[in-house]
Amino acid sequence: MPDRIDKTVSFLRDRLCLDEGRSLVDLGCGPGLYAERFARQGVAVTGIDISESSIAYATTQAKQAGQLIEYRNQSYCEPFGESCFDAAILVWEDLGVLSPDERQAVLCNVAAALRPGGMFAFDVASEQRLSELDSGGSWESFETGFFRTHPHVVIGKTWLFPETNSYCETSVVVDDEIAVYHNHLTVFTEQRIAQELHSAGLVVDYVGGDLMGSPLTGESSQLGVVAVKKREAMPFSADR
Repeated sequence: MPDRIDKTVSFLRDRLCLDEGRSLVDLGCGPGLYAERFARQGVAVTGIDISESSIAYATTQAKQAGQLIEYRNQSYCEPFGESCFDAAILVWEDLGVLSPDERQAVLCNVAAALRPGGMFAFDVASEQRLSELDSGGSWESFETGFFRTHPHVVIGKTWLFPETNSYCETSVVVDDEIAVYHNHLTVFTEQRIAQELHSAGLVVDYVGGDLMGSPLTGESSQLGVVAVKKREAMPFSADR
C-alpha cells in the first residue's frame, strides 16, 4: 500500500498543480497517510475525517514529525469552507459508498470550498467492476487482518445490483462474537459521473484508470477523475 500511496501523491501533485504553498483539503483523511506526504512537499494541507480516533492519531503523528497539518473531526457531508482551497481529494472510492443525496451534498461542499479553477481528484468503481465480481460465497481464517488483530474467520458474500449500478459486499466476522459488515458501492460510467459533477458546478478535466496516472481502458475497474470548479463568467464590457 505505501507504494500505491506514493504513486498517487506523485501523480496528483503534478495533475493538481500543487506547488509549494498551495492549499489542499484531504477528505476522509484517516490517519493522515496522504496528508503527511503532501505536507512533506510543502503543500498546506487540511485533513477532514468523521473518525475521532483517526484524527487524534493523525494529529499526534503530525506533531511528532513537526508538520503543520490542520486536522478537523467532522463529516465532509457538512460544509467545510468557502473558496479557500486550491485542490481537494477524496480517495479509496469513498464517494461511491454514499447515497445520491449525500454525493450531491459532498460535491456541492467541494465546489463551495474550492477557489475558481480549483481541482478535485477522486476515484470511483467503474461498471467493469460488476463483471469482475463473484457473487458466490467464501470464507477464510486469519491470524490477524483488516477486521481484527487476533485470530478470526471471515465469511464473505457479494450481492450484485446491476439495475441500480451498485453492489454490496457482506462480511461476517467470527471470533468470540459474530459481527456483520455491509459495504455498499455504486459504480459509474464517465457520463454518469460527469452529470453529477456538472450539477454541483464542476466539470471533468481528466479521467484515467486510477489516480496513479494509469490510462483508462475497457478493462479498468476504476475511474480516476479530476474535476475543475467552473470559473465565473467575466462581466461584459463595451471597451473590450
